Amino acid sequence: MKWIAILILLIFFLSQIAAAELEIGMDIPLKNKEIYQENRLVAGVSWYERGQVVLTNTGDETLRNILVSVEVPLKMDIEIPVQAMKNISADNNIVTARIGELGPGESISFIFSVKPPESIEFKKKGSFAISASYEDSTGTHSTSYTHVVEVVPPPSWITYGTVLASICIILLAFLIAWKFNVLEQFTTIDLITIALLAGLIGVVFRWFWQTFNDLLGPLGGLLFTIPTAVLMIIALQLVRKPGTATLLFTVVELVALVVWGSNITIWMGWYMTEGIIVDILVLLFKKDYADRRSTAIIYCVARSAYAYWMFYFFFAPAVWKVYYAPWYAWGEVGIAAIGGLIGGAIGYSIAKKVRGAMI
Repeated sequence: MKWIAILILLIFFLSQIAAAELEIGMDIPLKNKEIYQENRLVAGVSWYERGQVVLTNTGDETLRNILVSVEVPLKMDIEIPVQAMKNISADNNIVTARIGELGPGESISFIFSVKPPESIEFKKKGSFAISASYEDSTGTHSTSYTHVVEVVPPPSWITYGTVLASICIILLAFLIAWKFNVLEQFTTIDLITIALLAGLIGVVFRWFWQTFNDLLGPLGGLLFTIPTAVLMIIALQLVRKPGTATLLFTVVELVALVVWGSNITIWMGWYMTEGIIVDILVLLFKKDYADRRSTAIIYCVARSAYAYWMFYFFFAPAVWKVYYAPWYAWGEVGIAAIGGLIGGAIGYSIAKKVRGAMI
C-alpha cells in the first residue's frame, strides 16, 4: 500500500509539471510600453484597444489541440482583426482560439480588440480571465491566467474645465491689455519683429521638427525647443516691452492655426500661458529682458519645461485621452528643459549681436 500511495503521488506530481508547460501572457493596450502606460484603458474613447495573448511552450514536448478562452470584462465589445493566426472567434464576451500544436520552446500569439465602456462612474479594475486546455503524451491538461487592467472614467469634466479656464485666460489677457494699454506700447516695428519671429517658430522650425523628429527619437523635441528658445530671447531683447513673450506665442499659435490647420482655438488661453510665465519672470527680475545669460537660460528652461509638462500631463490625458508612462513623460520634460538651457545660452549670444547691429 505504501508503494502504491507513493506511485499515485508521483503520477499526480508529474501531471502537475506537465500542466505547467503552457505559459500564458497578455499585453493591453498593444502600444509601445516604453512610451504609453500599460494596463490602463480609458472609458468613452471612440476607438478599439488591441490586446495580445501570448502562449509559450516551456516544456520539452509538443502540445496539441490547444483551446484558449479569454473572458472579456465589463461587457466590452469585441472585434477580431485580420491576422496570421486563424481559428479565432468571439461570442458573448468570450474570445476563443484553437491551435493545432505548439512545439517545445515555441511561442504563438493572437490579437483581439476591445472597446472600453462608454462611461463608468469611477475608476475600477477589470480582469481578463484566460483559460487553456491542451494535450500531450500524458493526457489532457489545463491552465489559467488572469490579467488585470485599470479602466478609468473619461475625463470629460476636466476637458470642459480646461475649455472654460482657457476662455477665462484669454478674456483676462485682453482685459489686462485693454486696462493698461499694453498693445499701444508696441510700435509697428515691434509688431513686425514679433510676426517674423513667430512665423519662423510656427512655420519653418515646426516643419523642420515634424519632418526630422523621428530621426532623433526621444531627443526629437530638441529640434523645436532649441530654436524656439533662441527666437524668444531675440524677441525679448529687441522688443523689450511687457507682454512680449505672451504676444509672441499667441501669434505663433495663430500662425499654426492658419498654416497647419491646428484646432487650438478653444485652447489658446493655455498656449498663451507659455508666454505669460516668461513675462512674469521678466517682471520678477526687474524688467531684465534676457540681458544676462543666466536670466535668458532661466526664461527658456521655464518655458520649455512648462510647455512639455502641459502636453504630457495635461493635454494628453484630459483632451486626447492618451496616458504616457510617467517615466517617459518626465524624461521628455527633462529633455525640453535641456533644450531650453541650450537655446537660452545660444539665444543670448545671438540676440546681443543682433541688438548691437541694430543699435
